[in-house]
Amino acid sequence: MLSIPIQIVDFLPTDLDSRLQMPENVAFKSTLADFLAFAEICEYRIEFHEGFIISFYENIFGLMANHEIMVFNFLLITGKFFEQYKPNYFLFPSNLVIYIHADQPSVYKPDAAVFKEKMEVITYLDSRNAKQKAYKNPNAVFEVLSESTRNFDLTEKLENYKKISSLEQIIFAEQRKFEITVYDKINEIWVKSTYSNPNDVFFVANCAVLMADLYKKVDFDEE
Repeated sequence: MLSIPIQIVDFLPTDLDSRLQMPENVAFKSTLADFLAFAEICEYRIEFHEGFIISFYENIFGLMANHEIMVFNFLLITGKFFEQYKPNYFLFPSNLVIYIHADQPSVYKPDAAVFKEKMEVITYLDSRNAKQKAYKNPNAVFEVLSESTRNFDLTEKLENYKKISSLEQIIFAEQRKFEITVYDKINEIWVKSTYSNPNDVFFVANCAVLMADLYKKVDFDEE
């Protein structure tokens, strides 16, 4: 099912202590609506990929300092720019659920998402008949890579992101070295660029992001 080792289970608990007793990476068959309901009460990070709720071990304990610093820096840099020059843009951190339409729909929570126009909402009824929402028209998504989910992020997740018709940019950031990989959709073709120097600059909706600023206070020796 995935490019990384994962075990299919018959049940996922909502509490962290019970999850810690399970194998490292697990997947549970579910509907999208029930995933959205489960995510509201789950004590650890989960995602929904092609009919399965997935839980990666590295995400159980929360996010590492480097990860949080880089997400904060990205939001700070782009947020100031959008507020001044593009007030009609919307910028969100990872709590926002992004819907991907495909033969087997998926939803992910990128570390940051940019919308350049009115947000389109898709609503589902879960097994309790409660409404659950996801959003389907981001312009750009930003993800900080982790060691345990790297292969998944750069294969299955990347290919699913590319299926979002509104999406024009996908950004993957390393947290142990200066390296950003940016996929830009140009004339309906995805073009890959890599930046690895502190003086390099890449652009997010015309906002110049200096690598040194994005990696400010990041500790490459973090364990």
